[in-house]
Amino acid sequence: MLDESLLIAPLRLQLPVVTRRTTLTLVLVFGLLAAFTYATYLSYWGSERISDAFTYQSDVVAAQRDSELLEVEQFERRADAAELRPYEKLLATDLERIDSLADSEAERPPHFAFPATRQEYEVLTGALLGRQSLGRSRFDSAVKKNMQTRDLSNAIFAIVALLFAVLVGRLRRTIEEGRLLVERLQRAFIAKRRDLPNVDLGSVLISATRGSNVGGDTFDAFTLDDRHGMFLVADVSGKGIEAAVDTALIKYSIRTLYSENSDPGTILEKFNALYARSVDRRESFVVLFLAVLDLETGSVRYASAGHEPAWVVLGQDVAALPPSGPVIGMEPDSPYETVELHLRRGDVLVVTTDGLTESRDSRGEQLESTGVMVWLSELQGGAQAMADAIVRRLRKRSSRITDDLAILVVKYDPVRVPGVPPVAGSRGTPALEPALSSREAGG
Repeated sequence: MLDESLLIAPLRLQLPVVTRRTTLTLVLVFGLLAAFTYATYLSYWGSERISDAFTYQSDVVAAQRDSELLEVEQFERRADAAELRPYEKLLATDLERIDSLADSEAERPPHFAFPATRQEYEVLTGALLGRQSLGRSRFDSAVKKNMQTRDLSNAIFAIVALLFAVLVGRLRRTIEEGRLLVERLQRAFIAKRRDLPNVDLGSVLISATRGSNVGGDTFDAFTLDDRHGMFLVADVSGKGIEAAVDTALIKYSIRTLYSENSDPGTILEKFNALYARSVDRRESFVVLFLAVLDLETGSVRYASAGHEPAWVVLGQDVAALPPSGPVIGMEPDSPYETVELHLRRGDVLVVTTDGLTESRDSRGEQLESTGVMVWLSELQGGAQAMADAIVRRLRKRSSRITDDLAILVVKYDPVRVPGVPPVAGSRGTPALEPALSSREAGG
């Protein structure tokens, strides 16, 4: 008996929650934000108020002028107290403004009382000359400091821009490395489409994520022996590496389970139980279509786990293939029925994910299965030509593809051997025979 745990061990991938590289990147991001904030503060609020220094110096000059006028009026024109009062008020106002703008005790104006003597005027004039020199130094210092602040903020902005460019490049490399990793995983796990005898295959795999070829939808086609081929289309919940790991679990588990039993329904039952025990994310699920084709007779046995977008084209007739069981991962003990149908030369099996049927046009209406059936009835040519035509019609109908999409077209095209009658099957054969699994046949 096959130990099902062996199917999971090689495929489990434990991803670190936060790596050292991620931590360094976050630290760098917050550092850049802090530096940008500081540089912005320096640019708008960190400079000296040059206007205050300029106003201080202007008020000192005005006080010198008003002091000289008052001295002339008092001692040369011999003006009386009433005539001197407006000049005294002007000088007092100048001294008050100087005091309000002073940054240090040395910049404060000297005490001056009215009326004053000539000696007191001389002392005031000398003091104001000193304040004028201090005001000039203050103005020059403010200009110099503002220039230094501007240069510092510009340097910080330049460093932030440089580091931001480095960070963006680093993030792009990280994203690109992750994308390439997932692409390599999916190429290794699911994207190898092999040529099968008597079968013409066509396939399309599209990711709805901009700038990426990675999605949660997948297909696979491979030979089991010289006579049988297996076809698989799955829609895995989630995106990225986790979804890619799930696709690996699907592919290799089903191949291994087939070695025990070739019945698709039995394989899906065992895989459903296996998937429920092995996946860490309880909300994860898989929508899956699995078919086994007899390459000589055209007999197809399939089981579908909640996979509605599947059709068979028999000549000009198109029929939808209904699901034969629930979605994988929902009910571990669910039964899956095996359904059998027969293909003749030129008949086609088409399986897609719901990115096709759930696509919407400009009015928001979904294409649905009936719309796909109309398309399939109109398409001709080889399998790949049909797959490409479906995508062209989809892009024309929808403004853009908003969901991942996988398409697998299997056209039965047996090689004619001279003197040998055609393979079994006729147009009179029903597209779908009553469901009959190998378990029921054995019972």
